[in-house]
Amino acid sequence: MTLSQDISDIAIIGTGPAGLLAGYETNPSLNDSQVDIFTKSSKIGHPEHCSGLISFEGLQRLNVSMPDLKKKIGYNSIRYAKLIAPNNLSFRIDRGTKAMIVLDRPKLDGYFAAKTRKRGCNLHLKCKIHKIGYTKGYWFLLMTNQGKKSVTKSKFLINAEGIHTHLAKSLQLPVPNHKWHFPAFQAVIDGVKDLERDCSELYFGQEFAPGFFGWVIPLNEESARVGVAVGSWTGNNTRKYFYKFLKSHPRLKNRLRKDKIVKTYGGIVPGAGPISRTYHTNYMVIGDAAGQTKATTGGGVNIGGFCGRIAGKYSKKIISNEISSKQGCVDYQKQWRAFFEPNLSLMKFFRRTLSFLPDKDWNKIFQIASTTGLEKNMKVTDIDLHGTGLLNYAFQPKVITKGLKLTPHLLLSYLRGVLPD
Repeated sequence: MTLSQDISDIAIIGTGPAGLLAGYETNPSLNDSQVDIFTKSSKIGHPEHCSGLISFEGLQRLNVSMPDLKKKIGYNSIRYAKLIAPNNLSFRIDRGTKAMIVLDRPKLDGYFAAKTRKRGCNLHLKCKIHKIGYTKGYWFLLMTNQGKKSVTKSKFLINAEGIHTHLAKSLQLPVPNHKWHFPAFQAVIDGVKDLERDCSELYFGQEFAPGFFGWVIPLNEESARVGVAVGSWTGNNTRKYFYKFLKSHPRLKNRLRKDKIVKTYGGIVPGAGPISRTYHTNYMVIGDAAGQTKATTGGGVNIGGFCGRIAGKYSKKIISNEISSKQGCVDYQKQWRAFFEPNLSLMKFFRRTLSFLPDKDWNKIFQIASTTGLEKNMKVTDIDLHGTGLLNYAFQPKVITKGLKLTPHLLLSYLRGVLPD
């Protein structure tokens, strides 16, 4: 085992958007610091495991330029979302001409990586971190790099390890509840019939996507990403639900052909919500590992990426001795919470409330929503911060009146989600 000769000022574990943007904000070329970013992957952005449907507004908060989006990263723009109930009742939400974009996620991560390298960060591929520990003012990282074990150390550590959180767990910090991690399976399918290029389709109900939902996201006029995510409590049956979705759903069975599948890939959709503490001594945790994701949809690129930027900003101030480490870590948590925590906690509440809801109650929700203006309410709501929009809608008098009979069913579903198994 070897000890690295260099000492990082800041070490970052993970090369998703959160980790890369944290590195970008540290801007080591300006302050003569050494920032090292480690990933176990052999290529940035791989393996691919994302639907890639992301809001324009959120990406602009990450300083992604529109020309780069359209020319280098994006496949397609989405204006409408069509929501489909178990009984096939549906309605649309018009999000406007520049609402969402379907991205090539590996290229997006590569885009962030290139910007981060230009700022002076060092990216290290094929480095699997097995263990971290803090002693005598340094973080020690035990890793394997191309089969060789080594130890490196750093003055400050940012953990963007993603959804599995084995490193954060070793520090006895809070981690997202893995019960609310949703196994997902997705395919790129050619020759999709009756596909509206500017309209994503979301399918709800326990028969085809228990605990979460299914989706059809157009890449162009004839190709789409089609997938399902299901509750972890359903067992290891995600592929079974996926193929049932393709073959048996009344809206899809005559539109999708198994022999037109171009590629398939799986992943985990995070739905646990934010953790209660996101810092330790000279340490911050960001992104999926911190639960900085939308529990309603699993989306985390924009929110996790922006929280990464906040972490990078404060870690740079700490290393430059502008503020103390304790103050910087506390300020990081205060700032990201001020931006996102109320919405993330509301989305967590909605996820807990809806995941165990029977299909007959889903149908009632759609009937109420289609007659009480949910589509108008959500049209003006920030896509990435839709928790408050859903709450405001739910407390409209006409919604309360029509939904009174449904309240006990929603409460029962919520209790089933929060009570111990």
